[in-house]
Amino acid sequence: MTQPNRKRIKLETLRAQRLEATGTKELEVIVEDEKFVFPLFNWLPIATYKKIQSLPDKNDLIAQTEILLGKEKTERLFELGLTTGDLLDIFDALQADAGVSTGESTSSSD
Repeated sequence: MTQPNRKRIKLETLRAQRLEATGTKELEVIVEDEKFVFPLFNWLPIATYKKIQSLPDKNDLIAQTEILLGKEKTERLFELGLTTGDLLDIFDALQADAGVSTGESTSSSD
């Protein structure tokens, strides 16, 4: 029996609204006709988020890339000549989706 004064949310509905607002769940990076897919912050599985948060240096974009893409795809991306500026641009785009800029935390310390 349902309780009349209880609030409910349907995650499927919230996810559909979020997808409609953002238009996508991922950022595609094309390098020399090869596609690398980074999940946007709001679509990161909690397990992936926890791995990133457990990094000793949370600003280590190379380690974050390995978590997001996997070691093999990350190495391939680097073999194709990715620069530090390119990596910063990618993470700026990812973090813009989360409403922060590179070097800022996605959690509030207030």
